Amino acid sequence: MSFLKKIVFFEIFVAAVFSFCIFASAEDADLADVYKDPYGATLCVARKGYWKEAPENSVKAVELADEYGADMVEIDVKMTADGVLVLMADDTVERTCSGYSDVTAVSELTYSEISQMYLLDGQGGVLADVTEERVPTLEQALGAEVDCLFLIDCDTEIKDYVYNTVVSCGMLDRAVLLIRNIKSADLAEWKASLSDEPMTMVYFKGNVIFSAVSRVKNAAESSDAVFLATKVPYGVVFGETVLSKAEGKIRAAADTAEPELCGTIREDSEVWWDDLISWGYSIIITDYVPELRAYIDECGEKREALSLLYDELVNNWELPSLKSDKYLDYKLAYNNAVSLADGILADGSSSRSDISTAVYELQKAYDDIINNYEDIENGTAGMTVTPVRVALCVIAAAAVIAAQVFVYKKKRKA
Repeated sequence: MSFLKKIVFFEIFVAAVFSFCIFASAEDADLADVYKDPYGATLCVARKGYWKEAPENSVKAVELADEYGADMVEIDVKMTADGVLVLMADDTVERTCSGYSDVTAVSELTYSEISQMYLLDGQGGVLADVTEERVPTLEQALGAEVDCLFLIDCDTEIKDYVYNTVVSCGMLDRAVLLIRNIKSADLAEWKASLSDEPMTMVYFKGNVIFSAVSRVKNAAESSDAVFLATKVPYGVVFGETVLSKAEGKIRAAADTAEPELCGTIREDSEVWWDDLISWGYSIIITDYVPELRAYIDECGEKREALSLLYDELVNNWELPSLKSDKYLDYKLAYNNAVSLADGILADGSSSRSDISTAVYELQKAYDDIINNYEDIENGTAGMTVTPVRVALCVIAAAAVIAAQVFVYKKKRKA
């Protein structure tokens, strides 16, 4: 092999290895780091596990959520009368468990009693089938062989028990504590008292703008994310005033599966996901895990297309240096398109519609300059030949000729 061929082969090999490393690092990104990054990628959260094919809050539902591509799985935790943490969304067991027709509180049952119950399929209810799944403990759920993070929804009264269980299971870097009824200052004080701080998310539901703004600002000092909720369609938590307080400081989460928590009138679908992400939400809780996963992956593909276009039309291309007024208009449009693309590429959770808009604007701004460059240089930019313009020119010429003939005849008569 000649020396030149060896050099070429070596360069190809290095490029291949470098590309593989980039791809591998993207695929194997630490989800905990992604979660804590306010500019991180959009995260798909399975509400109560993937309950469409298993009982909610079951180990099987957790495993299915991971299998279908969830980045996080939300589980609800309650404590039994003898101090065991179990997965249960309600304070009582009758909706999700077989054999209890009376309203029986989890806190009034021992774990021995609850462990004998079978879970009802899906979201439970009187018509749901009885399954072979049992009510799992938090420890059993955390022991599931999954790669996703756990979003553990609990009340402040049991936060210490939840934290100790997470630590004992060695899951401190895989679990996020969603403590709904705690103030940000109290959360910060509690975390400071711990030897190892857990990842956390705080909760706010309401439609008073001052309360929402205050909650987001305080949450940014004590937590990694804030869960914003309202039953009011297009409520204040969806507005720029509130979400601007989170930008670059803390993630914003929304539950699109619960209408009462996300504007009431919207569906858990890609149209609503796209709107929320455009407004600044980057953690989406859903019942449609495969569909949201596909949407997020499509956003990633479009982002890659924007990055390639940016490299071609910005990094490897120079604006012509002309000074005509028409060119300045095109130059302003190009610079605005570049700024838009910069913002999209800097934020890992941009929506599909925003990325598509950035691609369109950048390509159009470039095309306008390239397609009109010679006309700009010659001072004839904007003089595009069209049928209407040709007709107007013909009419104008005819009018001039007619006027000249009229003047000529007048002179002869005189």
